[in-house]
Amino acid sequence: MMRILERSLMDRCPIEIIYMTSQLKCSKRRILVKKVEKDYITAYCYFRRDVRNFRIHDILAASPILFHSDRMISRLDQNQ
Repeated sequence: MMRILERSLMDRCPIEIIYMTSQLKCSKRRILVKKVEKDYITAYCYFRRDVRNFRIHDILAASPILFHSDRMISRLDQNQ
C-alpha cells in the first residue's frame, strides 16, 4: 500500500482509498497525495474538496485509478 501512496505523490495521480473514519465507519475516498509522513499522509480529498490528513493506520485499502475512454474506474470498483 505504501508503494501506491508514494506513487500518487511522485506521479501526481489520484488514487482511491477505503478509509476508517473516526466514527469507525468505512469511507471510500478519491485522493491526491501531497505528502507522506511516518504515520499519516496529507492529500487533497475530492469528496471533501479540501486538503485532509489521513492516518496511514486507518487506510484499509488503496488502489490506482484506471482511465478508460472518457471515465475513470478504480480497481476497487472492478471487484463489485
